Amino acid sequence: MKHKILEDFFYGNIHPNEESFQRSAEYGKAAECLVNEEAQLRAMLSQKGMDSLERLISAQITVTALTSEGYYIDGLKTGFRLALALLDDETDFSVP
Repeated sequence: MKHKILEDFFYGNIHPNEESFQRSAEYGKAAECLVNEEAQLRAMLSQKGMDSLERLISAQITVTALTSEGYYIDGLKTGFRLALALLDDETDFSVP
C-alpha cells in the first residue's frame, strides 16, 4: 500500500486537476451560476462583443491555470518541507 502512490505517479495515474465535484455542493452551484450568466451575456452581445468576451474568457483561463499551477507547486514544496522536518533526527517529536 505504501508504494501505491509511487506506482500511480510513475504510471501517470495521478490527476489532481481532474477531480470531480457534486453539483449540489458550493462549487457546483457556483459553476452553474457562471454558465447561466455567460449564456445570458452572450445573448445580449454583438459579434464584436462576443469576440471580446472570448478573449476575456481565454485570458481568465490562462491566469487561473497559472495561479493553480503555482499554488499546486507551492503546496507540494510545503508538504515536502514538512516531511523532511518530520524525518530530521534532531527534531524532538515527543508529546509534552
